[in-house]
Amino acid sequence: MCPNCVLNQAALGTGIYIAFGICGVFFLIAMVGIWWAFRNGEFEDLESVKFDMLDDGEDEVLSRKAREAVERHRSMQASGEA
Repeated sequence: MCPNCVLNQAALGTGIYIAFGICGVFFLIAMVGIWWAFRNGEFEDLESVKFDMLDDGEDEVLSRKAREAVERHRSMQASGEA
């Protein structure tokens, strides 16, 4: 709203109600999308995605090496080693 409209206490136009309606529709679509993702387990295994992007070929050598390195590091941290 423009400052002049506020000072003159002009009523809100219908455009702002349409804008809020459109925002509400987008909000509902986002909520349905998030609900769908949780139901399909899209957020269950977030760790494997970063390893899968390393794979260029069919053999998955880089991914396997990266996973093993991360697991070694985590086991060292859990046992108290630095």
